[in-house]
Amino acid sequence: MFKSSIRPIVIPQSEHLKLAGALALLWGNAQFELPSLPHLSVVAGIALHDRAYGYLDHIPIGEVDDDRWLAITRQGFFMPCADPIADLISRHHLLRLVSGHDTPSHQALSQEMRLVLQQQIEQNGFDSELLMKIDCMTNFCDRVSFDFCREESAEGQVDVFTQYASAEFRVLRYQIMGSEITLDPWPLQVEQYAGYLVGYQREGYPEWLDGLIIPYDIRPVAS
Repeated sequence: MFKSSIRPIVIPQSEHLKLAGALALLWGNAQFELPSLPHLSVVAGIALHDRAYGYLDHIPIGEVDDDRWLAITRQGFFMPCADPIADLISRHHLLRLVSGHDTPSHQALSQEMRLVLQQQIEQNGFDSELLMKIDCMTNFCDRVSFDFCREESAEGQVDVFTQYASAEFRVLRYQIMGSEITLDPWPLQVEQYAGYLVGYQREGYPEWLDGLIIPYDIRPVAS
């Protein structure tokens, strides 16, 4: 769960996944090509990228000790999934998170993950380079949603691929101010998009649910 930086509420991981999934569902236009894989499988992989936390989790982001985080991440990686494309996309994300740390426990798990991924890719005949490029899209959707769920002003950028047959990438930037999320350049199919997440008052959660609507508005940077 995410603790708001400005008020005593929390946002579950399941709601964080909804915003990441919404970005993935809306992705693609003349400048940003969609991957040559079934679109809803790609969306599912991104929308389930942190899949071991459950619906109303009580695991505060940034406050979990390393051993517990590794256990959760391992559980998510090895969780069975019927869609091999969605599964590989989620697994690439989890591998990226684990391999970003150089402790022996992280490196041991990342090596185990790489072996499993390599075998799964070979068994299904998938393009490993394409999956790595899609992971950049996952990273962007995740980071936008991650920062929004903390309810603090933020900005960032991620290198993403706009043409999957090319080795060239493009810097995609985002900025979050209150309920407004701006993207530059614009990677989505629609001119703008409004939606909402559900948060809960921190006191009593998750045994006592006092919910509230958290709207968001995704739009391009004003010209």
